[in-house]
Amino acid sequence: MNTQLLDKWLNGTHTAEELATLETYPEFAAYQKIDAYAQKIEMPSFNTEMGLQELKEKLNTKSKRTPKVRTLPVLLKLAAVLAIIAASYVFINSLSTTVTTQLAETKTIVLPDTSEVLLNGISEISYKENSWEDHRELNLSGEAYFKVAKGKKFTVHTSQGDVEVLGTQFNVLENGTHFSVTCYEGLVAVTHNDKTIKLVKGKSAAILDGSLQMTEVFTTKPEWIANESSYDDVSITNVLKDFETTYHTTVTTKNIDVTLRYTGSYTHKDLEAALQTITIPLGLTYTIESETSIIITSKNTSE
Repeated sequence: MNTQLLDKWLNGTHTAEELATLETYPEFAAYQKIDAYAQKIEMPSFNTEMGLQELKEKLNTKSKRTPKVRTLPVLLKLAAVLAIIAASYVFINSLSTTVTTQLAETKTIVLPDTSEVLLNGISEISYKENSWEDHRELNLSGEAYFKVAKGKKFTVHTSQGDVEVLGTQFNVLENGTHFSVTCYEGLVAVTHNDKTIKLVKGKSAAILDGSLQMTEVFTTKPEWIANESSYDDVSITNVLKDFETTYHTTVTTKNIDVTLRYTGSYTHKDLEAALQTITIPLGLTYTIESETSIIITSKNTSE
């Protein structure tokens, strides 16, 4: 929230346009409730001269009676106001911003430090905007791709493990049954059941057989972001393994150079278009035997 606009609103010097801007912040409604409640507290009027006269009379009295304990309504009211202000501060800083997505929906969230979160479908993140500068942490359920701005420690909490970074790009999937983290840039620390694994670019960690295990990835970004797989100087063998998984098919190679390396991307929505973008740049050809069987050969072999 823009604290300068909030200060102007509290002082009553804001404009209608500035009020409209404040009303776009979800937490502003809480400030309005607190302000409305505080205004209902009536402070008693106090006559200074009369109070001074009463004090003089009490000092001059020679009565030896035990003084009565009197309540101090003004001080109590002030204490009540201070208590409300303190409670309001704690309440406001405890408020969380929550973002959710529906099936097949994605959203991009820009955090207070300019870090970006691309939230996949049927997912949710929550974070405390008011205390973000001191604690860069959020809760995730589902899947999200993070581009973290450099700064203090950045932590992603999930029900199955935590992810900690300083500034990097990574993907987290936690859907109740599966938990995995993939690092695409920088360094990521993944913790599950007190075991921590550090991931560098191209490495992934997942819970397999109840424990956190490391695997290797070859894509340069999560496939779900654009429904395509992208590679940068990756072995053709590894590219074709990913292709088999993506299209649920079997690829057989004949007389191709297994040392070939591929740089490029292929779509997940069109089998033949994907085969063309893989084979043509490498001088290969393909034959679709069936939906579950593809043969890739060298052009020289096919001629």
